[in-house]
Amino acid sequence: MKFVSFSEQGVVRAGVLLGDGSGSGDEIFDLAHPAMRGALAGTAPQMQALIEAGLADVVERIRAHGLSEQAKHPIGSVELTAPLPEPRRVFGIAHNYRDALAERGMAPPEKPVLFMKAPRTIAAAGQPIVLPAGIGGVTYEAELAAVIGKRADRVGKDRALEHVAAYGCFNDISASEIIKADGHFDRGKNFPTFGPFGPYLASSDEVKDPHALNVSLNVDGRVLQSGSTRNMLFNVADLIAYLSALGPLEPGDIIATGTPAGVVIPPKPPAWLKPGSTVEVEVEGLGRLRNPIIEGPAPDA
Repeated sequence: MKFVSFSEQGVVRAGVLLGDGSGSGDEIFDLAHPAMRGALAGTAPQMQALIEAGLADVVERIRAHGLSEQAKHPIGSVELTAPLPEPRRVFGIAHNYRDALAERGMAPPEKPVLFMKAPRTIAAAGQPIVLPAGIGGVTYEAELAAVIGKRADRVGKDRALEHVAAYGCFNDISASEIIKADGHFDRGKNFPTFGPFGPYLASSDEVKDPHALNVSLNVDGRVLQSGSTRNMLFNVADLIAYLSALGPLEPGDIIATGTPAGVVIPPKPPAWLKPGSTVEVEVEGLGRLRNPIIEGPAPDA
């Protein structure tokens, strides 16, 4: 089942999406509508609450209840937010695709390379990515995101995927020249809007094998990344096992699992993101995450 979060008259709530989030014929069924109340069994109609209640159980209750016509909205009548507007934490993984490592001539790391993205970086599909004036070269990174659905504390790889509630598209926007100058990821990964996420979350039962999905990215229609999650060095199960050994993962945590070859640094000259362009991420079965790019004030303004 596909879940979205949307805003109508200033109130954000969760809905079920029929369609892929990009077409005018798509429909959203408002889970806050009284006609859908019985499907939620008292759970608040917000995405975090649905995840904490056990998204697989929520899916089964909605299927048994059915989608009420009274709760239906054309997608154009509401404003989509990020499907999980305020995640607990966002774990980023660097250097996690074999083809990307080969492209850069890098040796594979012995363990996952972890960094954190602040929840304030999360941006919705359609929301502009704001490049602060003067920050230098900025890159894109098309990624599969996994959303944790139940607490994972030192789980084994064989049971790790049981802790995933849903999957979605993620774009790890990175101020690469700042990262190079700083010698770490903290500042360059964490400007507001540098974590586009969406347009929807697909419950884990919709994704039969997260390790066999095509991942692509284009800027203004020009394909710059085209890979597969088969090329992950550490797959989703590996990452959950590794991260949960460092500390418990909690419902609503997001893991952005890394990006395939084609990030802009190798081309000569580099194809940095520029205001006026549009960047689009697609992960097989998870829709298209499209965001325009604009310029904003300098970071110290």
